[in-house]
Amino acid sequence: MKKLIYILSFLLIGMSTFAQRPDGPKGDRLKAMKIGMITQELKLTESQAEKFWPIYNAYSDDRNEIFRDIRQLSRNNQSLNNNEALKRQDEILDLRQEEINLTKKYRDSFLKVISPQQYSTLMETERRFNQMLLEKLKERNGRQK
Repeated sequence: MKKLIYILSFLLIGMSTFAQRPDGPKGDRLKAMKIGMITQELKLTESQAEKFWPIYNAYSDDRNEIFRDIRQLSRNNQSLNNNEALKRQDEILDLRQEEINLTKKYRDSFLKVISPQQYSTLMETERRFNQMLLEKLKERNGRQK
Protein backbone atom coordinates (compact mmCIF):
# COMPACT_ATOMS: atom_id res chain seq x y z
CA MET A 1 0.00 0.00 0.00
CA LYS A 2 2.85 2.40 0.85
CA LYS A 3 4.44 1.85 -2.55
CA LEU A 4 1.15 2.66 -4.25
CA ILE A 5 0.90 5.92 -2.30
CA TYR A 6 4.47 6.87 -3.23
CA ILE A 7 3.82 6.13 -6.88
CA LEU A 8 0.63 8.17 -6.83
CA SER A 9 2.47 10.99 -5.07
CA PHE A 10 5.16 10.97 -7.77
CA LEU A 11 2.55 11.06 -10.50
CA LEU A 12 0.57 13.88 -8.91
CA ILE A 13 3.65 15.93 -8.22
CA GLY A 14 5.01 15.27 -11.68
CA MET A 15 1.77 16.30 -13.34
CA SER A 16 1.39 19.46 -11.28
CA THR A 17 5.00 20.43 -11.89
CA PHE A 18 4.71 19.72 -15.61
CA ALA A 19 1.51 21.80 -15.84
CA GLN A 20 3.14 24.78 -14.15
CA ARG A 21 6.29 25.03 -16.24
CA PRO A 22 7.41 23.24 -19.36
CA ASP A 23 11.00 22.56 -18.28
CA GLY A 24 11.49 19.85 -20.83
CA PRO A 25 12.57 16.25 -20.41
CA LYS A 26 15.81 16.99 -18.55
CA GLY A 27 14.09 19.20 -15.98
CA ASP A 28 11.39 16.60 -15.45
CA ARG A 29 13.98 13.87 -15.03
CA LEU A 30 15.92 15.92 -12.47
CA LYS A 31 12.75 16.65 -10.52
CA ALA A 32 11.81 12.98 -10.53
CA MET A 33 15.29 12.07 -9.27
CA LYS A 34 15.07 14.67 -6.51
CA ILE A 35 11.59 13.53 -5.48
CA GLY A 36 12.75 9.93 -5.39
CA MET A 37 15.79 10.77 -3.30
CA ILE A 38 13.79 12.87 -0.82
CA THR A 39 11.05 10.25 -0.54
CA GLN A 40 13.57 7.48 0.08
CA GLU A 41 15.60 9.42 2.64
CA LEU A 42 12.68 10.88 4.64
CA LYS A 43 10.69 7.63 4.82
CA LEU A 44 7.44 9.58 4.82
CA THR A 45 4.26 7.93 6.01
CA GLU A 46 1.22 8.03 3.75
CA SER A 47 -0.29 10.81 5.82
CA GLN A 48 2.95 12.80 5.87
CA ALA A 49 3.48 12.47 2.12
CA GLU A 50 0.00 13.81 1.44
CA LYS A 51 0.73 16.99 3.40
CA PHE A 52 4.47 17.25 2.75
CA TRP A 53 4.60 17.50 -1.04
CA PRO A 54 2.34 20.55 -1.48
CA ILE A 55 4.42 22.42 1.11
CA TYR A 56 7.68 21.29 -0.49
CA ASN A 57 6.50 22.29 -3.98
CA ALA A 58 5.52 25.78 -2.79
CA TYR A 59 8.85 26.13 -0.96
CA SER A 60 10.77 24.94 -4.00
CA ASP A 61 8.92 27.31 -6.34
CA ASP A 62 9.51 30.31 -4.05
CA ARG A 63 13.16 29.41 -3.62
CA ASN A 64 13.70 28.92 -7.35
CA GLU A 65 12.26 32.37 -7.99
CA ILE A 66 14.84 33.88 -5.63
CA PHE A 67 17.64 31.91 -7.32
CA ARG A 68 16.45 33.12 -10.74
CA ASP A 69 16.63 36.71 -9.51
CA ILE A 70 20.14 36.17 -8.12
CA ARG A 71 21.32 34.64 -11.42
CA GLN A 72 19.83 37.54 -13.35
CA LEU A 73 21.58 40.10 -11.14
CA SER A 74 24.87 38.20 -11.39
CA ARG A 75 25.03 38.51 -15.18
CA ASN A 76 26.86 41.23 -17.10
CA ASN A 77 28.61 42.89 -14.16
CA GLN A 78 31.67 43.92 -16.19
CA SER A 79 30.08 47.08 -17.60
CA LEU A 80 29.05 48.44 -14.19
CA ASN A 81 30.87 51.26 -12.43
CA ASN A 82 31.92 50.77 -8.79
CA ASN A 83 28.74 52.22 -7.28
CA GLU A 84 26.49 50.18 -9.55
CA ALA A 85 28.48 47.02 -8.80
CA LEU A 86 28.16 47.58 -5.04
CA LYS A 87 24.45 48.27 -5.39
CA ARG A 88 24.05 45.05 -7.38
CA GLN A 89 25.94 43.11 -4.70
CA ASP A 90 23.68 44.59 -2.01
CA GLU A 91 20.65 43.44 -3.99
CA ILE A 92 22.10 39.93 -4.24
CA LEU A 93 22.80 39.89 -0.49
CA ASP A 94 19.23 41.00 0.17
CA LEU A 95 17.97 38.13 -1.98
CA ARG A 96 20.18 35.67 -0.09
CA GLN A 97 18.72 36.99 3.17
CA GLU A 98 15.28 36.55 1.65
CA GLU A 99 16.18 32.91 0.93
CA ILE A 100 17.18 32.39 4.57
CA ASN A 101 13.94 34.00 5.76
CA LEU A 102 11.97 31.82 3.35
CA THR A 103 13.66 28.68 4.69
CA LYS A 104 12.83 29.71 8.26
CA LYS A 105 9.22 30.45 7.30
CA TYR A 106 8.75 27.10 5.59
CA ARG A 107 10.55 25.24 8.39
CA ASP A 108 7.54 25.89 10.62
CA SER A 109 5.21 24.52 7.95
CA PHE A 110 7.37 21.44 7.43
CA LEU A 111 7.58 20.76 11.17
CA LYS A 112 3.79 20.59 11.37
CA VAL A 113 4.00 17.58 9.03
CA ILE A 114 7.40 15.93 9.57
CA SER A 115 9.64 15.44 12.59
CA PRO A 116 12.69 17.63 13.30
CA GLN A 117 14.87 14.64 12.39
CA GLN A 118 13.12 14.27 9.04
CA TYR A 119 13.51 18.02 8.47
CA SER A 120 17.26 17.75 9.12
CA THR A 121 17.35 14.82 6.72
CA LEU A 122 15.50 16.91 4.11
CA MET A 123 18.04 19.73 4.34
CA GLU A 124 20.95 17.26 4.11
CA THR A 125 19.33 15.39 1.21
CA GLU A 126 18.84 18.62 -0.74
CA ARG A 127 22.48 19.54 -0.13
CA ARG A 128 23.68 16.12 -1.27
CA PHE A 129 21.43 16.20 -4.34
CA ASN A 130 22.77 19.60 -5.38
CA GLN A 131 26.35 18.45 -4.76
CA MET A 132 25.70 15.40 -6.92
CA LEU A 133 24.41 17.63 -9.73
CA LEU A 134 27.47 19.86 -9.52
CA GLU A 135 29.78 16.86 -9.68
CA LYS A 136 27.93 15.49 -12.73
CA LEU A 137 28.17 18.91 -14.40
CA LYS A 138 31.90 19.14 -13.69
CA GLU A 139 32.34 15.62 -15.01
CA ARG A 140 30.42 16.44 -18.17
CA ASN A 141 32.33 19.69 -18.71
CA GLY A 142 35.64 17.83 -18.18
CA ARG A 143 34.74 15.34 -20.91
CA GLN A 144 33.82 18.12 -23.36
CA LYS A 145 37.21 19.82 -23.13
